[in-house]
Amino acid sequence: MELAIGIIGILVFLFLLFMGVHISLALVGVGFVGFAVLTSFGQSLDFVARAIYQTGSKYSFAVIPLFMLMGYFANSSGIVDKAFKLTSAWLSNIKGGLYWVTIATSTLFAAATGSGAAATISIGKILYPQMTEEGYSRKLSLACLAASGTIGVLIPPSIPLVLYGTVTQENIGVLLLAGVIPGLLEAAIYSIGLIILMKVKPSMMIAGGEFKKKRSYTFKEKLKTLPGAWGIFLILLIIIGGIYSGFFTPNEAGAVGAFVAFILVIIKNKKKAFAKVREDVWETASLTAMVFFIVIGSVVFSNFLTFSGVFEAVGIVREFSPLVALIVFVVVFFVMGMFMNSMAALLIIAPLAHSILTPYYSGIWLGLIMVKMFEIGGITPPVGFSIFVAKSLDKDLPIEELFSGTTVFWILDLITLAIMIALPQIVLWLPSLAR
Repeated sequence: MELAIGIIGILVFLFLLFMGVHISLALVGVGFVGFAVLTSFGQSLDFVARAIYQTGSKYSFAVIPLFMLMGYFANSSGIVDKAFKLTSAWLSNIKGGLYWVTIATSTLFAAATGSGAAATISIGKILYPQMTEEGYSRKLSLACLAASGTIGVLIPPSIPLVLYGTVTQENIGVLLLAGVIPGLLEAAIYSIGLIILMKVKPSMMIAGGEFKKKRSYTFKEKLKTLPGAWGIFLILLIIIGGIYSGFFTPNEAGAVGAFVAFILVIIKNKKKAFAKVREDVWETASLTAMVFFIVIGSVVFSNFLTFSGVFEAVGIVREFSPLVALIVFVVVFFVMGMFMNSMAALLIIAPLAHSILTPYYSGIWLGLIMVKMFEIGGITPPVGFSIFVAKSLDKDLPIEELFSGTTVFWILDLITLAIMIALPQIVLWLPSLAR
């Protein structure tokens, strides 16, 4: 009986998502009602109240608003323009160079802010008009922006990795370090894939048969872009270098990074700095509240599934070989990433997957695999979140064409995933040096 209620709860949850109910409300609502049916209204109310308090009071969650604040400050400091000028000067001379400018700028932006959606929008507003003007394929340009924005899911500061570490009790600093090489590997494979595509089928990358114009930069002009990017590299040094050396904890790195980005906002905006800071703080508070509601909803919903016996039923994969169990969960991660907010999906499934698979695999490595799969789900149909973010840059392009354009990138993502699975040392090497 309990198992049937759990399955009904999952179906109701999916229906609510389909109807457009916010995911946090759907998670809390279904979890609360499910508990009330299985126990009583009073016990369910008591459990939700305790979940809100215990989740919100965790010290490890403090890193989330700190990283978010750093990201908003970094964006307001003109970091996108500086990253664009740097990558554009060094890569635009290449045929089809704006694709590689997109990937490189998104990687730098992700390392400074940790926000994939912000990278897609901020960089897209600058680059997409230029790409269409120069004859780049509209659908592949938007697909490149959507896919490149997801690099921020792996490269620190990565909020999904922080959430994974919090719910599984894995070391958050080690997780953030583990994301560095896979994130750079993803950017490299995107670049290599597009180089091959340019050689094999250039018509996919060029809208009108040839690029209309290409800006050339002298070596002197390229050198002039380096000093302007000092803020990006300073934030990188604080987050990656500080955590790697053990000088900063993740919380301290987030706080110092936010302070440095705050100084950059003041330098950039001068008299308008106060208004910009106030706006960024408000945006951070709003986004943090949304994330915490999702976290609390996921806790309530996942505990309802545990209480109803759904997770125990899924636990039958323990009887499989470790490799088969891993493959089963990889498929589950991929499917959930296609239909759900990646943070909510991660919070629901991560504790179960971690408990079943960590006797055989490193919890750090598993976290990177899990986050990578949810990232791939963000650029696959039918409801890939990153695709719809990119679609907002060109409302006239049919969504079907954009889905078609992202096919190249999620195939490249699967190649990155295969390398991460076949060579786990790619994930674990950097953290091993820091221990």
